[in-house]
Amino acid sequence: MSPLTTAAAALGLLAVGYALGRIRPARRASDWANLKKYDQSMRRHSLRWWAVFVVLSVENLVWLLVHPVQGWDAWNHRNDPPPPRSPAPTFDPDWAAKRRAASQEDA
Repeated sequence: MSPLTTAAAALGLLAVGYALGRIRPARRASDWANLKKYDQSMRRHSLRWWAVFVVLSVENLVWLLVHPVQGWDAWNHRNDPPPPRSPAPTFDPDWAAKRRAASQEDA
């Protein structure tokens, strides 16, 4: 292979990579599938339903392959009870008098 052919192929690959990075076809497919997931007019097991199912399944599988530890941890903790709530703030009805007394002591 000549150096000119190699340079042209490398330049072509860079151009294709740049175009894919600008277009982001995977992001667009994911956004489309997530919007269609809540579409009430879509009939179950239609062609569009299967397309949404495939896109979201592939997205989940890729995420699990790329982030196996976080995925395993999320799977293990999926049914954990919610953390305890912090106590509700209390209102002191004498706050204004206490503040006034503290400001007079400082003066």
